[in-house]
Amino acid sequence: MGIILAENNKETGSKQTLPETEKVTGKVEKKDTAELTKRNAEYLFKIKKVLEEKDVASQKIEDALQSMTEELKEKQRQGITATKLYGTVNEKVDEIVKGPKKAPTATPFWKIALDNGLMMFMMFCIMYAILQQFSPNSSQINGGFLTLIVTSVIAGVAMAYFYRVAGDRRTSGKKLPFWKTMLLSLALVVIWVSAYTLVVNVPGIINQTLEPVVYVVLAALVFGLRYFLKKKYDIKSTPF
Repeated sequence: MGIILAENNKETGSKQTLPETEKVTGKVEKKDTAELTKRNAEYLFKIKKVLEEKDVASQKIEDALQSMTEELKEKQRQGITATKLYGTVNEKVDEIVKGPKKAPTATPFWKIALDNGLMMFMMFCIMYAILQQFSPNSSQINGGFLTLIVTSVIAGVAMAYFYRVAGDRRTSGKKLPFWKTMLLSLALVVIWVSAYTLVVNVPGIINQTLEPVVYVVLAALVFGLRYFLKKKYDIKSTPF
């Protein structure tokens, strides 16, 4: 009787010495999980439980736990927890089930330029219509249809370039210095004003000033065109 009790106590003692991580990682080997902290082990347990509830293949669960265990053994030495490394349990489960999220692709430069050019065309049309409605002499400084087209194109390209430079700096984690931002903005304004000054003096019917109602109609048509193009080409990387 004493021998049986001793053997039972020995068996019970060995079970109590099993590391917590052995219980939460299932098929993952003890030697691979023994070094994990209790918090990280609990995280793996929750991951495993949710994956099993979603009927994920056992081999896929085992592979995911094995990979996470190996990575956590390295990261936790730097004080990085599983939550900080992988996010919430649900976020990590979604990544395992659906695969890692694809990095968003940058919108091509020509799309940004086109979108901003159409936006500036609308703004110029509205501005010209208001000025001519309340100031009959404004046609002398507004220029005509050619001026409207050229300045809109240049403004669209300039704005696209500015946003692309700012976006690249943001992506790289480097903040664009204020003086460089101002200098770049000033250079783009100078280019636009120079182009306006050159084209505004072009004579002929192609550069003839339009009636206010025509500018309003053009603005409405371009608004619809811009909306259509944003949907068709999925243009999202513009501020307007």
